[in-house]
Amino acid sequence: MEEERLCPFSKPIIGQWCRCPHARLAERCSGKMICSREEDYRDSCIGLADLLREKSRFVLGIAAEDEELTHAQLMRLRCGGLLGMQRILELDVAEPPVVRGVMDAAEKQYGELSEFPFSEIVRDIKAFNHRRKVHDTK
Repeated sequence: MEEERLCPFSKPIIGQWCRCPHARLAERCSGKMICSREEDYRDSCIGLADLLREKSRFVLGIAAEDEELTHAQLMRLRCGGLLGMQRILELDVAEPPVVRGVMDAAEKQYGELSEFPFSEIVRDIKAFNHRRKVHDTK
């Protein structure tokens, strides 16, 4: 498997907390998916994951920028972050968010992803529990 093509939202996608039509299962047991799109596309998703981490360090209790995250912290950050963004952007919350759809909506509304009001999704990140399903996965 090509490590450089790993999707930063692998575990949330496998857990059905979010979706991406370009993520392909590589190793289900280890929670790894690869991105079938070009490097720039995946890099933008990595950028969102990094931005969520940077803006949520305080709420997750992350002291150092390079501190290793636990599985629960990772899920709170990425799932809670996407669900919070979905809520703020007033996107359809009946379905798990499509990662790139949330990013595109944020860029359309705020100009750049970095301009999104991340302080307004801190409660979503803090309250997220990956053991409790929000969306019906029939």
